[in-house]
Amino acid sequence: MSRGTVVTRLTEWLQESGQDHLTLAVTGPVGAGKTSVVGQAEEACRDSGDDMSTSVDCRGLTADDVATRLIGAWGGDERFRRTRKAPLAEAFAHRTHGKERAVVLFSNVQWAGGTATSTEPGRVLTHVIVPLLRAAACPVAVLLEADQEQERVPVASTLDAELLPAADTPPDSEAAASGPSPAEFLPQFPQLRALAAAEVRDIPLRAAAVLCTALDLPAATPAELLTTAHALPQILTIRTDGADGECIAFRTDGIRHLLRAQLPLSRAEHERLTEALLDQLPGDADAPPSGNAPDPVAAYTFRTLPLHAAAAGKLATLAQDPRFLAHVDRTALLTGLALTYPAGIPAGIPASDVHYLEAAGVEPSTHEEWLSWLHWASLNRGATDIAAELARAAALPWHTLWSRWRPYGLFGPSPRHDDAAAEELVLGLADGAAVVASQQEIDEDDLDDEVDPDADWYAVERVWTLDDGAPLGDAVQVQLSYGEDDEPDQADGRAFEPVAEPEEAEGVPSPRTPSASTCLAKAADGVQVHGGSGGLYALRVLDPTRVTAKPSWRSRPLLAPHNTAAVWELPEAARAEGAAARAWYEDVFGPGTCPTVPPDALPDGLVHPATVRFLTEVGVPDLDADFRHLSFTRPHALPDALPDTAGPSALPSGAGPFFRMGHWVRGELLLDGASGRLYVTEVGDGDADHLVSGGLRQACTLLALAVQCRESAFTIRAEELDARRSLTAWAQAIDPVAASHPHWTAILSGHWDDPDAV
Repeated sequence: MSRGTVVTRLTEWLQESGQDHLTLAVTGPVGAGKTSVVGQAEEACRDSGDDMSTSVDCRGLTADDVATRLIGAWGGDERFRRTRKAPLAEAFAHRTHGKERAVVLFSNVQWAGGTATSTEPGRVLTHVIVPLLRAAACPVAVLLEADQEQERVPVASTLDAELLPAADTPPDSEAAASGPSPAEFLPQFPQLRALAAAEVRDIPLRAAAVLCTALDLPAATPAELLTTAHALPQILTIRTDGADGECIAFRTDGIRHLLRAQLPLSRAEHERLTEALLDQLPGDADAPPSGNAPDPVAAYTFRTLPLHAAAAGKLATLAQDPRFLAHVDRTALLTGLALTYPAGIPAGIPASDVHYLEAAGVEPSTHEEWLSWLHWASLNRGATDIAAELARAAALPWHTLWSRWRPYGLFGPSPRHDDAAAEELVLGLADGAAVVASQQEIDEDDLDDEVDPDADWYAVERVWTLDDGAPLGDAVQVQLSYGEDDEPDQADGRAFEPVAEPEEAEGVPSPRTPSASTCLAKAADGVQVHGGSGGLYALRVLDPTRVTAKPSWRSRPLLAPHNTAAVWELPEAARAEGAAARAWYEDVFGPGTCPTVPPDALPDGLVHPATVRFLTEVGVPDLDADFRHLSFTRPHALPDALPDTAGPSALPSGAGPFFRMGHWVRGELLLDGASGRLYVTEVGDGDADHLVSGGLRQACTLLALAVQCRESAFTIRAEELDARRSLTAWAQAIDPVAASHPHWTAILSGHWDDPDAV
């Protein structure tokens, strides 16, 4: 197909009117001239006077950059409203509202991202183009340039534009790759393999020399590499205007792509590159992060080491090393983790903190700001050794002194953190020691009998030492009355003496925090205490000039995070049996709620061995109608035999005898004494699916896990979604019968109080 024919077809297609969204991918081999064709289509749209015709050249951009440029081109604020839950979708909808049609051309999507091994091309498609089509308030025509193999941009192409290079194609365009294949130069210039293996477009000569040496390639000095570049002007160029000094680069991304595809490195070669770059990391614990170093090799290592390590299969191990984490770029780390953990990152490791910090909307503007938050997340998780090494490895603008903030990826309630949740913080003194008090408002329905009806605010107050966050005494209920100056003039029940924030603290900026951190108290010497739904933590500002205070972060990232979480590990307590299981159930349902049944009290006909053990050693939770709002079930501790005449006809013939085990949704919960299975007499809406669980232990375990999930004080939405997904996976392993039942589907998804779901 000729170039002119393709341009004509694209132009006609883009100018078609209609009420449906249209998407077209222009693909073809390297050198076909795809970018030129998209550019000509753009000119045709612009000449037509369409004010909603927009183009974005994605080369070198992150998916976030592409989204902000698109909204900016439509006249929107590139930072959007940071308080919105879905700022990108809302921006797309707002900017297209009232328009007849919008045309968007995305060129060089296959070369998005700042590195050769980048997930940004796929993210542009999945997290920018697809949301645009879903959220736009008018019909949208999207034209995107993709790779022929559709590996980087996995879109189903409706037009395969295999174009012939035109005679007037500029020599520095992609079509310049036509003619001799770059691989034909490898016998004479083997160092091309190292240059193609480099992750950045402009490779510092000294960094390229390190790569050549690691691969045992000849002509490995910077001077020899310059000679190679001068000998191959058709595929290589020299740049001297970058921050890293003299750099060597391929004339097009396509040439580098061809070389990488035709002669890929082996796993052993990737390992050698990784080891060579690891040797470039600072050995001195007090050395600054590599991202601040002027040395071009250190700068290259900083930007690319996670990607080389991922290709070598070493990133999973290296990402647990604080020295590694302190000296690599955050974006490269996120990309490397996506390649290392395609099925999701396990919880409880540093890589999980990296993921959830992004999911929390943390968008650091400096590497040091990023490390300060990674240090904070490590302390939250109790990884004090990692936190200490991170603090030694970098000159942090601020660092966390102590933390009672809930760690990411924790399932179930956590008294150490949940009891520290704060809506307000008050500095004070207790027995001469500096303290901070956290306050949580009390609903008037939950107040003690003797309260001051004239008080303005009622709260649970807990006192913590300012130097290490140790609790002082028990929580107390206080009643606050405010004067004309909006300051409390009476606080009955308070166990400390409040003090005003020092005046000098006002001049110390506070770091921007995740959205769940909502209150702040500033003390002396740069110490600040932050609190919120996740607890509280104290930090010290070490260098106010390097604290980034504004703009605030979003409550969620602009786009979906680079990574996902793996299914969380089932809590160890949920695997327990006998007395240990009973202790866990009573921890969830309350002390004394799981009475056991003496063996001689079991009714005749209840003979299933596992059920007998569960009733005699663990006990079924005996819950009242209001327990944790579980109105759909009230299990009983001692099974009651059903009269023969009361056996439900809908249950399978030959089953039983049946024993009453309590209430379940619209009917009675029945235990089959022979098989141990649980049935319900009525399901509703004519549903014949009366089998609700494979056994008592399984049902009680799932119910306890569902309660724990609901009572987990997750600080970000991503955690809650991951917990629900994990709960569903656990259910499938624990009790496949329950996992497939619509009642349990509603319960495990958190909709147990929805009468239409249960």
